[in-house]
Amino acid sequence: MRLRWIGKDEDRMSAVVGIDLGTTNTVVAHVQGGRAVALGDENGERLIPSVVSFHPSGQVIVGRAAKERRLQDARNTIYSVKRLIGRPWASEDVQRARERAPFDLREGPGHAVMVVARGETYTLSEISAYVLRKAKAMAEAALGQPVDRAVITVPANFNDLQRAATKVAGRVAGLEVLRILNEPTAAALAYGYGKSNSERIAVYDFGGGTFDVTLLDLAGNVFEVLATAGDTFLGGDDIDLAIADRMCELFLREHRYDPRSDVQVFERVRASAEQLKHRLSRDPQTSTELRELAFGPGGRALSSTFSMSRGDLEKLIAPLIERTFAVCRDAMNTAGLTPRDFDQVILVGGSTRIPLVRSRVTEFFGREPLAHVSPDEVVAIGAAIQAMALSSHDRRSMPDLSSERAKVSTLGGLGGDAARARAEAASSTARGLGDAAARAREAFSNTARGLGDQVPAAVRTQTLLHAAPPPNTTAPGLGGAATERPPT
Repeated sequence: MRLRWIGKDEDRMSAVVGIDLGTTNTVVAHVQGGRAVALGDENGERLIPSVVSFHPSGQVIVGRAAKERRLQDARNTIYSVKRLIGRPWASEDVQRARERAPFDLREGPGHAVMVVARGETYTLSEISAYVLRKAKAMAEAALGQPVDRAVITVPANFNDLQRAATKVAGRVAGLEVLRILNEPTAAALAYGYGKSNSERIAVYDFGGGTFDVTLLDLAGNVFEVLATAGDTFLGGDDIDLAIADRMCELFLREHRYDPRSDVQVFERVRASAEQLKHRLSRDPQTSTELRELAFGPGGRALSSTFSMSRGDLEKLIAPLIERTFAVCRDAMNTAGLTPRDFDQVILVGGSTRIPLVRSRVTEFFGREPLAHVSPDEVVAIGAAIQAMALSSHDRRSMPDLSSERAKVSTLGGLGGDAARARAEAASSTARGLGDAAARAREAFSNTARGLGDQVPAAVRTQTLLHAAPPPNTTAPGLGGAATERPPT
């Protein structure tokens, strides 16, 4: 779609962006030349791995280079913090993650979750801030101007504390956070903003760490969220772990050694599992070498070859995929709808590239999902559209999200966590977030403002986005080029 700046913001020397802060990858987008585009590095890569590695030299490495360090320094390489950010330490999901994480998780002030690397303790907001600062720097290199304002997206069923912690991360990274926007709402904006027809759509968002589904009515530039539901511990990470566990079982049978007994060894297995998953989205059969995971009598290196067909993978992960449709049914029950009531289905998140996911979505909804929308970029593009709108002085031709609300249903523990957070730890965790901002202010040499203007409550009743269509509207562009400089 073609968009235009209105008012004095055209003369500003700083830019505004939309950021999809993902569990696995982060994407930054910007409205340039009247089009919303996702920005990439000098090689055209638009995905920034949401990984932070603390080097022995004191250097903090973020992104692709950090992801590579998972294989050699798992204890000091932090990832998937989005699953835990804003959750109380005692929550079931945090304790489950603690058992599998190769890095050290600890309880901090206000019962917040902290991570330890190189003997230093960090809040999860600080870890996320490193990723956001990387996205900010990449956008600045691409656009040739400072970036100081952003809309950051979160899962629709994030609770108040999770949203607050994400907002702290943005501020610590040196960004004025214009809005914390629900990911499916952003996807709907990217797809439907400026369209004149009326449609009912389902946004099926299956990312690295979370699953959400949101049901919306689009009528011109009015977006009404009918219901949303989610499982905050269901994503590509769980698929990787299922494959890795199968690999470890094979190795244990062959060599009587369990790679899960050593966090660094298991991280190598998990990385191989992720690569195998990606290959099976293209190929019907593949194999991988698990080389020198351990040493036997006489120092003999122990290795195995692991083979898997796409059919084997589908049998293994079918229970995980079916959990997503239980969430879909829950949302539809809330809205009083059936799978056949939708005109379009939008796929969001890298896990939707798995052939089984796409085929089951088609079967469940009785229609093919949209193919022209990038599942990796659509959320960031929608966030960029909203960021452009919020930075404009003339709001009449832009979507108004000030009344954003959603019927929220949750599965997979969020409801319990939200209740516990509100009933038992809300005030103390908020104090912990304030402490995090103070610590991070020193670490980043930035001003981390307080939490006085928090986002609205996570559990609401309905969303209406009102706007008149802008002139000369065209379909969104998904291209773009930028540079992602190595951390210094």
